Amino acid sequence: MSNLVPVFYEHLSKMEEKQLACGVILAACKTLTKESMELIKQDLGTSSGDGSEIALHYAYDKNKQLFGILLEGQKLSSTHFYALRVKDYLQEHKLLAGSLLIASFPESSRSSGQMLMRMIQEMREPGAHGEIQIYEHNPAQKEEPASILLVNHDETVNEFLSIYFQRKGYLVTVANDGMDGMEKYQEVAPDLVITDLNLPILNGYQLMEKIKHISASMSKIMVLTDKRLEEDVQKSFAMGASDYITKPFSPVELEARVKRLIS
Repeated sequence: MSNLVPVFYEHLSKMEEKQLACGVILAACKTLTKESMELIKQDLGTSSGDGSEIALHYAYDKNKQLFGILLEGQKLSSTHFYALRVKDYLQEHKLLAGSLLIASFPESSRSSGQMLMRMIQEMREPGAHGEIQIYEHNPAQKEEPASILLVNHDETVNEFLSIYFQRKGYLVTVANDGMDGMEKYQEVAPDLVITDLNLPILNGYQLMEKIKHISASMSKIMVLTDKRLEEDVQKSFAMGASDYITKPFSPVELEARVKRLIS
C-alpha cells in the first residue's frame, strides 16, 4: 500500500463526512528528501493564486516516487488551476519525472478513499512528461460495473460465486486466503468484499481489521460463513461488516443483499 493512503485518508474521510469538496494532485517525482519537501511547502505556500488561502497537505511516497497534495475544500477546476502551479514549480526545480493526475471528491468519485487508491493505481501508467491528466474513474459516468472481491478458502464457493456474479455484470476478483485478500483489496479497491471468517494466514476478523485500518468506508464488507454464533455476528458488525450471511445460502438472496449494499 502506498504511504500516501494513510497520510491522506483521514483528511479525505473528514471531508467526505462533512460533504465538503477535496482536491487531490499526484505527480511522478524524482527522489525528494525531507529538506526538499520542506522547501516545496514553503515555496508553494497556501495561496490559491487568486488571493485566497487553501488548507494543503503534502506527502511523498519514496518507493513509488509519487508526490501528492491534498487540497481541502477545492473542486476540480480550482485543483486543476493549482496543479498548473505545482507542475511549473516541479519542472523549474527539475523534480518532475512524469505526468500529473488530478481529481476532486465528490465530482470524480462516489468514495474519496476509492478515488485515492485508484488514482495511485492509474499512476502506474503515467502519461507524457508534464501532462496534467484528469482522473475519470467515475462509475456513474462510465457505467462501470460494480466490483466484488471474494475471499474464501473454498475454491468451489469462489468458482460458483465468481461465475454467478460475472453473469450478473459485476467485476469479480477472487482470493483464497486472508493475506491474498488483503493484497487483492489494495490492487482493485472493490466496492464490496465478501469474506469468510475461516481463512488461512489471516482470518476474516484480521482481514476486516486491516481493511478498517486503511479505510472504514471505502468498501462495504459482507461476511459469508458457516459460523452461526451470536458473538461472531456481533463481532463482525463491530469490525465494520455491513451484512452477515450464513451457509448454506441462496444465491438469489445473496445477490439481492449485494445490490442493497452497493447500488
